[in-house]
Amino acid sequence: MCKTIWVGVDLAKATFHAALAPVDARPDEWAKLQHRSFEHSEQGVSALCAWVEQAGHAREQLAGVCVEATGSLAWRFVELLEERLGPVSIVNPAYPHQFAKSLGLREKTDRSDACVLALFGVATRPLPRAMPSLRARQLRELAGLYADRRKELTAVGNKLGEPITSDFVRKNLKARQRRLQKELDGIEKETDTLTAQDPQAAQDIQRMQTIPGVGPKTARALVAHLGDLRQYSRAQLTAKAGLYPRKHQSGTSVHKRPRLAKGGGAPIRTALYMAALSARRRCPHLQAFADTLKQNGLANMQILGAVMRKLLLLIRTLVIHELDYDPNYAPCPQIP
Repeated sequence: MCKTIWVGVDLAKATFHAALAPVDARPDEWAKLQHRSFEHSEQGVSALCAWVEQAGHAREQLAGVCVEATGSLAWRFVELLEERLGPVSIVNPAYPHQFAKSLGLREKTDRSDACVLALFGVATRPLPRAMPSLRARQLRELAGLYADRRKELTAVGNKLGEPITSDFVRKNLKARQRRLQKELDGIEKETDTLTAQDPQAAQDIQRMQTIPGVGPKTARALVAHLGDLRQYSRAQLTAKAGLYPRKHQSGTSVHKRPRLAKGGGAPIRTALYMAALSARRRCPHLQAFADTLKQNGLANMQILGAVMRKLLLLIRTLVIHELDYDPNYAPCPQIP
């Protein structure tokens, strides 16, 4: 009788490599795992399913498929697969990378990556990820494009702030500045059009902006990168944003100052950064919170990180309770 297996898939634009790992496989046996390369297309995914079946594994014997989070590539693969091999777990690339280092692997190939992902599935049994809606993916793509264009606009503005002797260069930069601003306005308009199609998301964006310091750009970015905040617990939300403190302590001699874990969630932290700076001055609850931390001797950046976390959790609370921010209102009961 065939054993239950995990399928590890290392994705690339044109191809992908797959490996099969039985649930009782040992990590040091990675080189013995069945593996094969396929074209990253509908035909290639169908060939993968046929290969797994030819290897003697029925659908009931498939524990799941493990792939790395590679943005649109991962979702394209999930769409093509259509759960024909069971649920797909999309994992943070840092975890399989560290897992491979723990195995002492010095090889870095598509084959070894696929084998590591299959063994990572066996070892950790990662939870499957639900396919986001088309609108959610479009909003995230727009948010990414907006961030890119915003960086370009900032760079052009910095160039214009420098002494420029060439009239041609100055005119070129100013024309590019106008073009980028026009693109940003268009992205904002398209984002508003998409969110208007989802009354709940549109209402959440309006509710977020009732907090002093939170503007439309921050609200749009949070909805684009996080979706519905109701789906997260407090711990899950702060973990996704990388806004929980990471301690560094060893024995009696190493006691470094805690820092933000960061990791993934950089776009979320970027969206919250300027909002937290403003909210710290304008939002009574966050101002009192920051003052307390300052009295306790925390450094400015530590305080700002804590305010970002507090702001995100405050936004979540208002969204869940369907309340607008009221500076005179007592704190809502915490929802785990």
